[in-house]
Amino acid sequence: MTAVSIEGLTKRFGDTVVLRDVDLRIPDGAFAVLVGPSGCGKSTLLRLIAGLERASGGKIRFGDRDVTTLEPRERDIAMVFQSYALYPHLSVRENLGFGLRLRKESPAMIAQRVAEVSEMLGLDALLDRMPKALSGGQRQRVAMGRA
Repeated sequence: MTAVSIEGLTKRFGDTVVLRDVDLRIPDGAFAVLVGPSGCGKSTLLRLIAGLERASGGKIRFGDRDVTTLEPRERDIAMVFQSYALYPHLSVRENLGFGLRLRKESPAMIAQRVAEVSEMLGLDALLDRMPKALSGGQRQRVAMGRA
C-alpha cells in the first residue's frame, strides 16, 4: 500500500464548506479508521480521495504522486460502499477476482490472490455461492475482499 498524504483539503458545495483545510498522512502499510458523527464529512473525504468528488482546494498524494485532479480509474483505489455493490450474477470467487480480471492479470495470479483473500476473510467455504445466498456480514467481507 502507498502512503496517502492530504494537505489543506477543502470541499465546498455551493456556499457550504463541508471540509476545511484537512491535513492527514497515512503511512505506507498502515491500517487507518475514519470515525465521526453523521454529517461530519467522512464520506466526502473518502469520495475525494477516490476521485469521485473534485476538491475545492488542497492536494491529495499517493506516495509522491499528486492525484488531486486524476480521474478515479487513474488512482488505483477501491472503496467498499454500505450497499456492498456486489455483482449478483457472479459467484463470490468471481466477485473477488473481478478487479484483477479487469487489469488483465493472469488466471494463475487471480486464483492465488482470491485464495489468499478468501482465507484471510474466512470466505473459503463460500467461494461458489452467489451473493443472494450470503448474510449481510458475508457480503460485506466479499466487498472488502474485492476492494
